[in-house]
Amino acid sequence: MKIRNIIIGVFVALLFSSCGTEFGLANKFVVQSRKAQAAVYFPETAQVTLVPTEDGSYSNVLDSLNQDAFLDIMYQAYAKEMKSYGVEVYIPEDPDQVPVDSTHWLVILSNMEIQGLYTDYVDRLFDFMDEYNYTFALNTVNVASWFEINDGEWLPILFDEHNLMDDFESHVTNGGAQGAQYHYNITPITKADLYDYAVFLGKRYAGFTYDYMMNRYVDSALKRKGVSPRFRLRWDPYDNSFFFQEEGEGFIEVKGDS
Repeated sequence: MKIRNIIIGVFVALLFSSCGTEFGLANKFVVQSRKAQAAVYFPETAQVTLVPTEDGSYSNVLDSLNQDAFLDIMYQAYAKEMKSYGVEVYIPEDPDQVPVDSTHWLVILSNMEIQGLYTDYVDRLFDFMDEYNYTFALNTVNVASWFEINDGEWLPILFDEHNLMDDFESHVTNGGAQGAQYHYNITPITKADLYDYAVFLGKRYAGFTYDYMMNRYVDSALKRKGVSPRFRLRWDPYDNSFFFQEEGEGFIEVKGDS
């Protein structure tokens, strides 16, 4: 048992040693960014569209949406979340004279598209012999956003897309002589859900912004040493912890013309 513990200890030490460069640089960024400021601009309006189904019908999920309120709530959530990371969000007195460097960022949400549509959701159930598929058209709000960031130079355009959908639950009960009975419940998206979604997106974009800037800092430092990063990280300011960034997390860089 003692030899086994020694082997495990050596393995863990080697693991942290191999990852130490990335974590060390990321931690350095976290410390330095506590003095950072971000001039942040969101658009006054978003491009709102309704996507028809094949039979020409439309979802009414966006009928109650107030664009001004949605964007204002999102901005406030973004600013509040950035403050959790230690970054102060402000609006410059002169938009033509915005300082940009490693601790002064210019963040522009240059374009946002909000779509109301129906999405076919397939509920799959299995028993010992068969598979059963039930398809439901769920109200969906699709939000696509394009960000432009300058920290002394313009970075690649950054993109994110996310869906809010009706809540769906299902279960099967034993119906006795009638056999198994399938039950489902759909909770439609409400007006309150839309504005809660704006808060969610604001926090999401703030986290994505910070993590992108942190990983950019790590990448640049490693490349100066002729080394490529082996993984990407995200920072949780509430737990003061680093986590490996999983595939699909964070902004997507838009290559070429946008």
